Amino acid sequence: MSRSDEPGGGAVSTGPAGACSADAAGSGGMSAPWPDTLEARVARLLGEGESVVLVTVISRTGSAPRDAGTRALYTQAGPEGTVGGGLLEARAMEAAAQSLFMGRSARVSCDLSGFTPDSDMICGGGMEVLCEVLLPEQAGLFSLAALALSEGVGGVWVVDVSHETPSRSLCLDSLPQGGELAAGASLDTAAARELAARRKGRAGLVEKGESSVYVEPLAAPTILLLCGGGHVSLEVARLAHACGFVVDVADDRPEFSNPQRFPMARRCYVLPEYENLVNACGIGRHHYVAIITRGHGFDRETLAQALTSHAQYIGMIGSRTKRDQIYALLRAQGVPAAELAAVCCPIGLTIEAETPQQIAVSIVAELLAAQAGTLKRLRFEE
Repeated sequence: MSRSDEPGGGAVSTGPAGACSADAAGSGGMSAPWPDTLEARVARLLGEGESVVLVTVISRTGSAPRDAGTRALYTQAGPEGTVGGGLLEARAMEAAAQSLFMGRSARVSCDLSGFTPDSDMICGGGMEVLCEVLLPEQAGLFSLAALALSEGVGGVWVVDVSHETPSRSLCLDSLPQGGELAAGASLDTAAARELAARRKGRAGLVEKGESSVYVEPLAAPTILLLCGGGHVSLEVARLAHACGFVVDVADDRPEFSNPQRFPMARRCYVLPEYENLVNACGIGRHHYVAIITRGHGFDRETLAQALTSHAQYIGMIGSRTKRDQIYALLRAQGVPAAELAAVCCPIGLTIEAETPQQIAVSIVAELLAAQAGTLKRLRFEE
């Protein structure tokens, strides 16, 4: 995929976008609004004194449409999110509405195996859904979970569903910066991790003696770092944000990396010459890195730095000719060919994209494929 030059030269900034002062070059980014996690949404509602119902698929059989760990909410304003759609959705939300009205949690079994081919659910199988009433006094617990997610701190939700009233607790790997332990939270994760290990790190039910326990990893969200704040990056940020990615942006120009231009971004970094990219942006194993800068030299520099990180995904925009030239230079500098082969370049699935919006579709589709584990097959088929 080729790319036209991004507009704007601009002066090199000496500080992070949006900062009150500009005397610490590339030292970080100013926090900006970013996508709600479900935990953050629950914390806000509970903090406002509203009880809500957390609707969670806790087990699945056969080819039912959603796996354990799928979650939605039922609030005083109605349902938010989905646990599968169709008749399953209707049954789950009807039960959730009843739970909210009665103030009583419930486990609901939805068996889809008996439907005929002319029904709207012919996939068969079944699900068990937990309609869990959450009360305002649990606001602190969900606030702590939301903070942990925003800081990349892992943990495990543990819900004892053996009794009529579920008992929810949160076990964190560490205390996030600025956080305080809330009622129901602990830093002793040994027992919780043992339960999670029995599910191989996936959400679901675990039988523990005479108890039935639902475990769900508190997984930090995928962070998309956009290197470059031009037209294509802006469209990628909008679409990736809508698809659930936490978006960070880095550019060497303050006018191309700021909360006004990228209101959907969590953080906007201004890094002269993209210096110290990995440390400044905290690139880690939850990161996807999309390199879409304004010039080949910057693309090469950001790629060289990104390859030293533990990012799950690295993609770079540009033609195959440009790719080959940059790869040759990096190999000459000692970058192993195997590391370069893992980079997705040209970035994006092949859909003959031309406009920034079309290119964004191809890139975000590739990011979603990387999340789903289908990217290698799709790129091979191209």
